[in-house]
Amino acid sequence: MSVYPTTYEVFDPATLEVVGTAPLHTAEDVECAVALAGTAAAAWAADREARRSALRSIAVAVRDQSGRLGEILSREQGKVLREAVMEFQVAAGLFEYYADLEWYQTEQLPERDGRRLAVHYRPVGLVGAITPWNFPISLLAVKLAPALVAGCTVIAKPSPSTPLSTIALVELMNGFLPPHVLTSVTGRGVLSRALSTLPGVRKISFTGSTEVGTAIMAQAAPTVKRVTLELGGNDPAIVLPDADPAFTAAGIIGSAFRNAGQVCMAVKRVFVPRSLAGELTEALAAAAAGLVVGRGLDTGTGMGPMHNAAQRDLVSSLVTQAVNDGGRLAFGGGTGTPLPGYFMEPTIIADAPYDTPLVCSEQFGSALPVSVYDDVEDVLAHLNGQEFGLGASVWSPDLDRAGELASRIEAGTVWINQHTQVELDAPFGGWKASGMGRERGRWGLSEYLQTRTVNAVTGQHSIPAAGVAVPVSGAATSGAAVSGAAAG
Repeated sequence: MSVYPTTYEVFDPATLEVVGTAPLHTAEDVECAVALAGTAAAAWAADREARRSALRSIAVAVRDQSGRLGEILSREQGKVLREAVMEFQVAAGLFEYYADLEWYQTEQLPERDGRRLAVHYRPVGLVGAITPWNFPISLLAVKLAPALVAGCTVIAKPSPSTPLSTIALVELMNGFLPPHVLTSVTGRGVLSRALSTLPGVRKISFTGSTEVGTAIMAQAAPTVKRVTLELGGNDPAIVLPDADPAFTAAGIIGSAFRNAGQVCMAVKRVFVPRSLAGELTEALAAAAAGLVVGRGLDTGTGMGPMHNAAQRDLVSSLVTQAVNDGGRLAFGGGTGTPLPGYFMEPTIIADAPYDTPLVCSEQFGSALPVSVYDDVEDVLAHLNGQEFGLGASVWSPDLDRAGELASRIEAGTVWINQHTQVELDAPFGGWKASGMGRERGRWGLSEYLQTRTVNAVTGQHSIPAAGVAVPVSGAATSGAAVSGAAAG
């Protein structure tokens, strides 16, 4: 990699001050990182216990330094400090979980007709981990932990606007890893293209927008890379008539405005029965009013800025359009602070039409539309007919009724009486345009492993002559045979 790369400035989205600089790497730097990773791959893949030990040590170090690391993240991303610290604590938990997860390196299948079968699980190879700006650390760790324990080498490519926390984490981790097992490259989109196209990279794990994810998948196709995509979402909260307004509002607001609404799996729209609409909207507005808007590092801040001007302006324009389309501003609409950054106070739009873009597109910011329904079956059909299927939630004290509705929602995760909680050992990912592949749990590990089947005849007492048909299955069946030369 370049000895003296060009650098670029990183800004605090709350104050617009420069908080640091990062290397502006090039596609040539990615090629160099790929070559160096190749020198470390065999030794790293050979010793699973060494990998597990390294991850356990990393987990301890990350947890011990989460305060220092969280401050770096809060400054460059804008989120509340306690949430930034929590990202690193989540990362530590992921490293521990995958270090302790038991999994087969070799699995023996039942013998049949004199044949002994073994399935080998081996690392897929060099991984390009491409992460967005909203959760730079937890979304990286959910890739790093299973990839490294599987025996893969990794090149991490963070968003250009949040590189500093990734650099800090990789530097800490490299104190416990062999050289070139883990590398970070920082800079513009040319790096993602290089990772997606270079043949030495065998897998891409990407979290971000559907548009960028599909472009990366197309770039990866010529070299037949594996691809895991965690893409956009437009998560609905479906409130049933018997839901408690205060409890439901508190849970929805806690999800909808976490990280200023910039969470792929946050509540992004609420569907409420007409009989409960007024009371729930008032409760949502009251809960939103309790969030103190400010700089993430400041004591008492409940919600920081949006991350960039373009996103803030987009969400603001969607709010204006929703009001013009017949919605009503129930709370918010301003900045909520005199600070110069990209602020937008939590904003509630009541009576939002289903077809206004604030409802039917992924707004990804500090605004929450509330839409009224008369028949929940119409809501279900409406939602299942749309492109996104990342998450959803159902709110009701009647768990049987809520569970029955949840079982028919086309989404990768459906919560009941909560939203946004994810578990270490449960799969997470989207249906439809919200992604492909899964992260977390054993499902997340399997994304970084490939199988090899070794099929051995136990003796050499009777070898078929050339061209003699050999049964495909364990039991011979008429007409079901293939010659050894033709078998693929």
